[in-house]
Amino acid sequence: MKKTIVILSALLLLTQGTAMAAPAGRDRSERGMMGYGKHYDCASIMVNPHLKLTPEQAARLRALDDKYRREIEPIRVQLSDKGRELKAEWLQTEPDRGRIALLRDDVAKLQERLRAALSAQRAEALTVLTPEQRMQVPDDGPGRRFPIPTGFGRQ
Repeated sequence: MKKTIVILSALLLLTQGTAMAAPAGRDRSERGMMGYGKHYDCASIMVNPHLKLTPEQAARLRALDDKYRREIEPIRVQLSDKGRELKAEWLQTEPDRGRIALLRDDVAKLQERLRAALSAQRAEALTVLTPEQRMQVPDDGPGRRFPIPTGFGRQ
Protein backbone atom coordinates (compact mmCIF):
# COMPACT_ATOMS: atom_id res chain seq x y z
CA MET A 1 0.00 0.00 0.00
CA LYS A 2 2.80 2.39 0.91
CA LYS A 3 4.56 1.59 -2.35
CA THR A 4 1.42 2.46 -4.34
CA ILE A 5 1.01 5.78 -2.52
CA VAL A 6 4.65 6.69 -3.14
CA ILE A 7 4.39 5.85 -6.84
CA LEU A 8 1.13 7.78 -7.27
CA SER A 9 2.56 10.79 -5.40
CA ALA A 10 5.67 10.78 -7.59
CA LEU A 11 3.57 10.58 -10.75
CA LEU A 12 1.35 13.41 -9.55
CA LEU A 13 4.32 15.64 -8.76
CA LEU A 14 6.02 14.87 -12.07
CA THR A 15 2.96 15.56 -14.18
CA GLN A 16 2.03 18.75 -12.33
CA GLY A 17 5.58 20.07 -12.48
CA THR A 18 5.82 19.63 -16.24
CA ALA A 19 2.34 21.07 -16.77
CA MET A 20 3.25 24.24 -14.89
CA ALA A 21 6.59 24.59 -16.67
CA ALA A 22 5.19 24.10 -20.18
CA PRO A 23 4.00 27.68 -20.86
CA ALA A 24 7.33 29.13 -19.74
CA GLY A 25 9.24 26.81 -22.05
CA ARG A 26 7.69 28.09 -25.27
CA ASP A 27 9.75 30.07 -27.73
CA ARG A 28 9.66 33.89 -27.44
CA SER A 29 8.75 34.24 -31.12
CA GLU A 30 5.62 32.21 -30.47
CA ARG A 31 4.63 34.16 -27.36
CA GLY A 32 5.36 37.62 -28.74
CA MET A 33 6.54 40.52 -26.66
CA MET A 34 6.40 39.75 -22.96
CA GLY A 35 3.95 36.91 -23.58
CA TYR A 36 1.13 39.11 -24.90
CA GLY A 37 0.73 37.13 -28.12
CA LYS A 38 2.29 36.87 -31.53
CA HIS A 39 3.07 40.16 -33.32
CA TYR A 40 2.31 42.33 -30.27
CA ASP A 41 4.69 45.28 -30.41
CA CYS A 42 2.96 47.99 -28.32
CA ALA A 43 2.41 50.09 -31.45
CA SER A 44 -1.35 49.65 -31.43
CA ILE A 45 -3.41 52.01 -29.34
CA MET A 46 -6.24 49.48 -29.44
CA VAL A 47 -4.86 47.77 -26.36
CA ASN A 48 -5.83 50.79 -24.22
CA PRO A 49 -9.06 49.85 -22.40
CA HIS A 50 -9.83 53.49 -21.46
CA LEU A 51 -10.50 54.57 -25.06
CA LYS A 52 -13.93 52.92 -25.37
CA LEU A 53 -13.66 52.60 -29.15
CA THR A 54 -16.72 52.38 -31.36
CA PRO A 55 -16.90 49.35 -33.69
CA GLU A 56 -16.09 51.60 -36.67
CA GLN A 57 -13.04 53.04 -34.92
CA ALA A 58 -11.88 49.56 -33.91
CA ALA A 59 -12.21 48.32 -37.50
CA ARG A 60 -10.26 51.29 -38.88
CA LEU A 61 -7.53 50.89 -36.25
CA ARG A 62 -7.32 47.15 -36.93
CA ALA A 63 -6.89 47.87 -40.64
CA LEU A 64 -4.16 50.41 -39.85
CA ASP A 65 -2.40 47.88 -37.62
CA ASP A 66 -2.52 45.25 -40.36
CA LYS A 67 -1.16 47.74 -42.89
CA TYR A 68 1.63 48.67 -40.47
CA ARG A 69 2.57 45.02 -39.89
CA ARG A 70 2.70 44.33 -43.63
CA GLU A 71 4.85 47.44 -44.09
CA ILE A 72 7.40 46.62 -41.40
CA GLU A 73 7.69 42.86 -41.92
CA PRO A 74 10.27 43.14 -44.76
CA ILE A 75 12.21 45.70 -42.72
CA ARG A 76 12.25 43.36 -39.72
CA VAL A 77 13.49 40.50 -41.89
CA GLN A 78 16.27 42.69 -43.31
CA LEU A 79 17.17 43.86 -39.81
CA SER A 80 17.36 40.28 -38.60
CA ASP A 81 19.56 39.29 -41.55
CA LYS A 82 21.89 42.25 -41.00
CA GLY A 83 22.09 41.39 -37.31
CA ARG A 84 23.14 37.84 -38.16
CA GLU A 85 25.73 39.13 -40.62
CA LEU A 86 27.08 41.54 -38.02
CA LYS A 87 27.31 38.79 -35.40
CA ALA A 88 29.05 36.47 -37.87
CA GLU A 89 31.55 39.23 -38.69
CA TRP A 90 32.27 39.84 -35.01
CA LEU A 91 32.85 36.11 -34.48
CA GLN A 92 35.52 35.92 -37.18
CA THR A 93 39.05 35.31 -35.97
CA GLU A 94 40.09 38.53 -37.70
CA PRO A 95 36.98 40.77 -37.83
CA ASP A 96 36.96 43.39 -40.57
CA ARG A 97 36.29 46.68 -38.79
CA GLY A 98 35.29 48.43 -42.02
CA ARG A 99 32.64 45.80 -42.77
CA ILE A 100 31.42 45.97 -39.17
CA ALA A 101 31.02 49.74 -39.47
CA LEU A 102 29.08 49.34 -42.74
CA LEU A 103 26.80 46.72 -41.21
CA ARG A 104 26.19 48.89 -38.14
CA ASP A 105 25.25 51.79 -40.43
CA ASP A 106 22.84 49.52 -42.31
CA VAL A 107 21.29 48.36 -39.03
CA ALA A 108 20.89 51.99 -37.89
CA LYS A 109 19.17 52.91 -41.18
CA LEU A 110 16.78 49.97 -40.88
CA GLN A 111 15.99 50.89 -37.28
CA GLU A 112 15.27 54.45 -38.39
CA ARG A 113 12.92 53.12 -41.09
CA LEU A 114 11.08 51.14 -38.40
CA ARG A 115 10.77 54.23 -36.19
CA ALA A 116 9.54 56.31 -39.13
CA ALA A 117 6.91 53.69 -40.00
CA LEU A 118 5.79 53.58 -36.36
CA SER A 119 5.51 57.37 -36.22
CA ALA A 120 3.47 57.44 -39.43
CA GLN A 121 1.18 54.68 -38.16
CA ARG A 122 0.74 56.40 -34.81
CA ALA A 123 -0.11 59.77 -36.42
CA GLU A 124 -2.61 58.12 -38.75
CA ALA A 125 -4.18 56.15 -35.88
CA LEU A 126 -4.63 59.28 -33.78
CA THR A 127 -6.71 60.86 -36.54
CA VAL A 128 -9.29 58.09 -36.00
CA LEU A 129 -9.82 59.07 -32.35
CA THR A 130 -11.98 61.85 -30.96
CA PRO A 131 -10.27 64.65 -28.97
CA GLU A 132 -11.53 63.10 -25.72
CA GLN A 133 -10.07 59.73 -26.66
CA ARG A 134 -6.74 61.32 -27.63
CA MET A 135 -6.44 62.64 -24.09
CA GLN A 136 -6.52 59.00 -22.86
CA VAL A 137 -3.63 57.91 -25.08
CA PRO A 138 -0.41 57.81 -23.04
CA ASP A 139 2.77 59.30 -24.38
CA ASP A 140 5.81 57.12 -24.95
CA GLY A 141 7.79 58.92 -22.29
CA PRO A 142 9.90 57.39 -19.54
CA GLY A 143 6.92 57.04 -17.20
CA ARG A 144 5.00 54.73 -19.54
CA ARG A 145 4.57 51.29 -18.09
CA PHE A 146 3.27 48.13 -19.65
CA PRO A 147 1.12 45.76 -17.64
CA ILE A 148 2.86 42.73 -16.25
CA PRO A 149 0.77 39.63 -16.83
CA THR A 150 -0.10 37.78 -13.66
CA GLY A 151 1.01 34.24 -13.44
CA PHE A 152 2.85 31.75 -11.31
CA GLY A 153 4.55 33.73 -8.54
CA ARG A 154 3.09 37.12 -9.56
CA GLN A 155 0.20 38.65 -7.68
